[in-house]
Order: sequence, then structure tokens, then C-alpha cells
Amino acid sequence: MPPAAGRMSAELLSHRLMIGSQAYLPGGALAKQLGSQGHWDPGAQVWTLKSGRHLLRASPQIPVVLIDDKAILLHRAPLFQEGQVLIPESVWGRWLSRWERPTAGAPEAVPWLKTIVVDAGHGGHDPGAIGRGGLREKAVTLDVARRLRDLLVKDGFQVVMTRDGDRFVSLGQRSALANRAGGDLFISIHANASRQRSAGGFEVYYLSAATDDHARALEAAENVALPGDVKEPVDSDTRGIVWDLLYTEHRAESTDLAARVCQGLKRELSTANRGVKSARFAVLKGTRMPAILVEIGFISNPQEEARMRKGHHRQSAAGGIRQGILNFRESLKERDAVSP
Repeated sequence: MPPAAGRMSAELLSHRLMIGSQAYLPGGALAKQLGSQGHWDPGAQVWTLKSGRHLLRASPQIPVVLIDDKAILLHRAPLFQEGQVLIPESVWGRWLSRWERPTAGAPEAVPWLKTIVVDAGHGGHDPGAIGRGGLREKAVTLDVARRLRDLLVKDGFQVVMTRDGDRFVSLGQRSALANRAGGDLFISIHANASRQRSAGGFEVYYLSAATDDHARALEAAENVALPGDVKEPVDSDTRGIVWDLLYTEHRAESTDLAARVCQGLKRELSTANRGVKSARFAVLKGTRMPAILVEIGFISNPQEEARMRKGHHRQSAAGGIRQGILNFRESLKERDAVSP
């Protein structure tokens, strides 16, 4: 029989550490107590704990944790000592002890990766780039998005389209729709353009770059409200910290997703692979999930414009994106299977 909410089992209590006057619990012991998995990302410096429908994110030396995307201010920050994350005991007593344990039996594979938001770039009075032969980006992106949706639905995913017709949707509305839908991944589809007719190939973007975390955090704090409910008033510095924690964790997964989609496109398309890149695309900035923007080719290149007119090429582009998503899901299964 599990202990009452707020109480610790004898086993968990045995792992309790006192550092000064503050009590901490090792992340691994917390995960074991919940019958769940914890994951430490050394690059992002973020520890993630998933248990059933709940999710916690914490980063050493930052006095904030995100629980189900709600920002919780702490009196003491988590620590990282001797290869393990230490979480203040109050986090267990006030929140984690109330989490339900995962249902007994075979765990559901990557239970949070269910809903994918597919975003067809441009639309309505915004045609996007226009090829020399008159092909409009908005028409290409919508067709590829529909093809991708159909493939993903067959794979068992729930798919939300930001637009399923020739209508204009603002950048802010797209990310807001994705958040309201509870999206787990955000895939924005576009076609590139350049003044150089010879420029060609596909590329995949994620938000920002590792060398500009501070600017990214401040930008996010100024332009997007805090996720969830904050029970106490916070200053601008703390708002920046919260968004940095949220987006850093998403950035690590977005980078991985971008790389796998790029590999999927490389397998399906005969055009050049321009690789994974980063940029401050506004449509990605407001999303609270791993998010990428895919440029499937250059509509300004006459040869690639001609390819984009063909249904089989658009189907191949959709298939490449789909394969990248499936590979990303498999990587998460493997990661969760070995996480301490």
C-alpha cells in the first residue's frame, strides 16, 4: 500500500540528504518511488521526470521547477552532486507524493507523444514565395501537410492542422492553436526561396542556437506569458529563468527531431541536404513543445519548382518528415528504457 500523500516510504526516507538546513531527495530515488523514469540531459542541464500523465522539469541552481508546465517557485534550488540531481524534499511533499503511479503491466511507449500539430505555411492573402513558373508556396505546403496528416493518422497519431484550407492564420494564432490542442510536436512546413536560381535542397530548423540562450530567454519572457499558473508574483529575471528552463528542454528535443527529419528527407528526396539549422522563426517561438520548421526545397529554383508540382514529390516530402517523426519516437522509447 503506497504511503499517504506527503509521507515518504522507509526506502525513500533512507535516501534523504541534509545539506545545511535543507533536506533533499535524489532524483533516481524519487523516480523509483513513483515506479517511473528520470532522464538527465547533460547538454541542456535539465532533469526530466515522467510519471503517468505528469511531467516535472528541473535544472540545478535554478529555484524553479516546472510541473505539468506550471512554474513552481522554490525556496531552495535543486542541486547536482556526484552525478545525481537532488530535488528539495518539499517538492515531494507538496506535489510528487500526490502523483498516481503508472498502471501496472507493460508501460505505454512514449505516452506523451500522441498529438502532432502540422502547420502548413502561409495561406489566404499570404501566398508565401512564388516560383518563376507561378507556383505558390501556400498551395505546396497545404498539400504536403495534408499528405503528412494522412500518413501520421495511419500510424496512430492524433493530428491537428493549423489550417486545412486556403485561409490566413497569423503566426501567433498558429502557436496558440498548437498549445490549446495539447500538441506534443509542432511541424511547420514551408518552401524556400532565394535570389540565386541555383540555390536548392531541403533544410530543417529549430528555434534559436545554443550560443544565444540568454537572448532567447529574454525574448521569450518579453513576448509570451508564463506557462500555467504561478502562485507567487515573479520579477522579470525569474520569468526569464522559467522560460529558459522550458525552452532549453524543448530545444534539446527539437534539435534531435530536426536531425531525424533531415535524415528522413535525405532518404526520400533526391535534392541536396542542406542540414539542420537554427533561426528565430516567430511561428516556433510561442510553442510549448518540441517544434521544427521544414523547408522542403527552393520554389525559386526552376528544377525544384517543377518537382514540387508533382504529387509523387510532395508525397516523398511528407514521407520523409513522417519517417523522421517515427525515428524520433523510437529514440524516446530507447532513452526511457535506459534512463536511471
